[in-house]
Amino acid sequence: MSVVLSFAGILVFALVAVGLYFGFYLRKLGTPTKGALIDLSERPNKALIVIDVQEDFTRNEGKHGFDPTVRDDALSVINREIEAARSSGVDVAFVKNIFRDWPVIKVMNLLAGGIGTPGREGLKLDRALETEDAPVFEKAIGDTFSNPGFETWLADRNIGSLTLVGLDACHCVQLTAKGALSRGFHVEIREPATLTATPRKWSSIKHDLADAGAVIA
Repeated sequence: MSVVLSFAGILVFALVAVGLYFGFYLRKLGTPTKGALIDLSERPNKALIVIDVQEDFTRNEGKHGFDPTVRDDALSVINREIEAARSSGVDVAFVKNIFRDWPVIKVMNLLAGGIGTPGREGLKLDRALETEDAPVFEKAIGDTFSNPGFETWLADRNIGSLTLVGLDACHCVQLTAKGALSRGFHVEIREPATLTATPRKWSSIKHDLADAGAVIA
């Protein structure tokens, strides 16, 4: 009996440990980063940041996909934003999400057909985007500031104002916005140039972002 109880105790401990392990990485995925405050007076320049517009997400025909008409409308607006930014001499950068943490990869394989995980053709930027030679930054969690190279790029170009477009508005766009706001950046989100799989959540998230200082245009 004591052996059985010992085995049961070990099993319970292992299950709790695994649950905590998975929980830590899932929280990490959805938590904005923190960083040093910038001096906006020394950052007069602007950038358009196109977040996670990748074919795994934009052209997924499963339950996690977007309505093609809604998707194509948003992609058209994003391209207009890109063209307007370039015409005005504003820097444009693209962001790609590739899940790298093993627990997150497991969850995505189990619940979402593996979208966003390493080795997939769908990780490429959407075919409709006018990317040209703009820089592309990879991240593995929601907030783009988790990639130190992105923050360095902004600093090198004295960029203090960010316009965010892309997806998902309720996840990576809003987490990048929060990461930027915590560092003192001016943030604008172009709502018609975003997509979200959870539109019912967007209204409250939008209000929270506006209260935090973001401009929703």
